[in-house]
Amino acid sequence: MLTLNHQGQNLLKKTSLDYKELLKVYEKKHGKLLKTVAVRNHENSVPQNTVCRTCQAPHLFLYFNDGKKRSQVSCKICHSVSQLHPRNRLLTKFFCPHCGYALFLWKSRKDVSIFKCDNDHCPVFLANSKKLNVAERLLRSVRLSQFKLRYQFREYHFTNHQLAHSAPQKPSNITNIRNSLNTLALVLTFHVSFAVSARKTAYLLREVFKIHLSGQSVLNYCQMAAFYCHRFNNHFKGPVDSSQTGDETYIKINGQHHFTFFFVSARSLKITAYHLDSSRDTLPATIAIKEAIRTARSNQRIFLVSDGNPSYQNAVHFLNARLNLKINLKNVVGLQNLDSVSQRYRPFKQLIERLNRTYKFHIRAAAGFPSKNGAVSLTTLFVTFYNFLRPHMSLNYNPPIPLDFLKGIDTLQGRWTSLLQNALAL
Repeated sequence: MLTLNHQGQNLLKKTSLDYKELLKVYEKKHGKLLKTVAVRNHENSVPQNTVCRTCQAPHLFLYFNDGKKRSQVSCKICHSVSQLHPRNRLLTKFFCPHCGYALFLWKSRKDVSIFKCDNDHCPVFLANSKKLNVAERLLRSVRLSQFKLRYQFREYHFTNHQLAHSAPQKPSNITNIRNSLNTLALVLTFHVSFAVSARKTAYLLREVFKIHLSGQSVLNYCQMAAFYCHRFNNHFKGPVDSSQTGDETYIKINGQHHFTFFFVSARSLKITAYHLDSSRDTLPATIAIKEAIRTARSNQRIFLVSDGNPSYQNAVHFLNARLNLKINLKNVVGLQNLDSVSQRYRPFKQLIERLNRTYKFHIRAAAGFPSKNGAVSLTTLFVTFYNFLRPHMSLNYNPPIPLDFLKGIDTLQGRWTSLLQNALAL
């Protein structure tokens, strides 16, 4: 390793790290020239047009510093690290919106490429650096990677297939069931609307209405109806409000945690999106937000409120870049209003938390799900009941999405029957 005395350090300052002067310092100290990098495999050779960004050393004194990625080189003369490809306005793909500096590819993964601004005079870097206290500054000098001070841009590579909304599996023909559509509506009334378990629903049908069904038949009937109700939900969703709030809540599928994403309109109180996934990453958050704004007007400005989960911020960033939208996101963090944003938008967060509690009440009787299709089916039926059949006190005891063909029907079973008839006709 190259170590310089005081004379050499003074020379470094004067020469601004010129590799030729550094080579003279090395030769004067050690009495010999610094050898170039010995490359045993030609695949490990640095391209000839690559130079060190610190001292301008040629490729003969450079070697790869990040293994098989081949995107980062280290200089044998000044021991600095540089990116393989020069970041200039002709070769770069993105630019920093704060300083106009060319971004370089920092990390590349399967679903995302992360670009970073390395301009030391960038306003973002300077502002974040000033926020560090004395202890954090000392830690940063030792462990630089612990602090995210520079501007980053994420380019996601999601395909249309990956952005597909979760939906119930297509069942056999619903007309093949041995009971009438009225019986199916009665099953949905007890199991979905009143949150009665499948076994108890079968017991009630047998003891009260003399309809002999098993608990498994109740689940099968619900999965059949869920496929058509999913299409019904998408068809009669209608326009969405400009202000929406979203969150995720966990459920159990085969003993493993899965997550249900919801978005609800702040004014009409209707559920605008629902999606089930095994994680809380950016992809499921993107799918939920994309569905939440699907029926928005072309010139409508969307305003979203969520918690501190960074997946929502990344999803908004992706959708704004991919679809050329202007979605504005506000984060309500924690349980206390420690900042002005949380204090102002706390009622939106309380709205989605209340929806999560209602959802948990309606799926509690299931005591977990043996399959994802069962979870998606019951969630779909819950959304159907919540949007079209469930009265809300704040809406003068009307459902969030009133339908003309349901007016005048006195019983919940009758409204389920009419809704299923229209769902089958789509």
